Amino acid sequence: MKDTVAVPREAAELLKRASTGMVNDALALVGVNGGIRGVRPARGSEDARVLGRAATVVFGPPRPDSPKLTMYEAIRESPAGSVLVVDGKGIDAHFTGDNQGECAKRQGLAGMVVYGGARDIAGYRSMGMPLYCTGSATVDKPPDIRIVGYNVPVDIGGVTVKPGDIIMADEDGVVCVPADALSATMEKLQVIFEVEEAMEKAIQQGASAEEIKAIIARKKPKK
Repeated sequence: MKDTVAVPREAAELLKRASTGMVNDALALVGVNGGIRGVRPARGSEDARVLGRAATVVFGPPRPDSPKLTMYEAIRESPAGSVLVVDGKGIDAHFTGDNQGECAKRQGLAGMVVYGGARDIAGYRSMGMPLYCTGSATVDKPPDIRIVGYNVPVDIGGVTVKPGDIIMADEDGVVCVPADALSATMEKLQVIFEVEEAMEKAIQQGASAEEIKAIIARKKPKK
């Protein structure tokens, strides 16, 4: 098993208090697009909360320099505590199944995020391995694509994910916090906590729509 990789303790504590939506709001204040479109929790993973550093796999047409890797080898190359992000180009076909999920669980991975389909959702659910994907799929991935990169930047759902970036997932979806923007994002997340608290109090006290609008404006990026 590879050495464990961890999110810095203070950042992890803040992120565990937040939802993915709140983190996405903080990222927007930093000027970062981090909300991954089209990837949602598979059935059974809705109550999971995942936090870890990204390890990445990308599928595509094979090239002469493509690594000779299987998904099992990629999983076992990934450090414990990491989230394996699989770029399947959003194809409606399965890129993982429960045997890989069991391998990932034994490796100590925090979760699997697949920009593409997955099979054996029931198996993932029964073993308690968090899985996020574009949907369930019975059909295998096309025979003319294979792993063409491991631990390289991938573009999924409108977001570039680099190895070592922070992946957070919950019932709403998946966000990516770039490693080099973590400190700035945590500063803005404090602002988001304050805005959410102010919103809750304002609504409970019967604040006007204009007052609520003014509070919301505090978490909107400046134009």
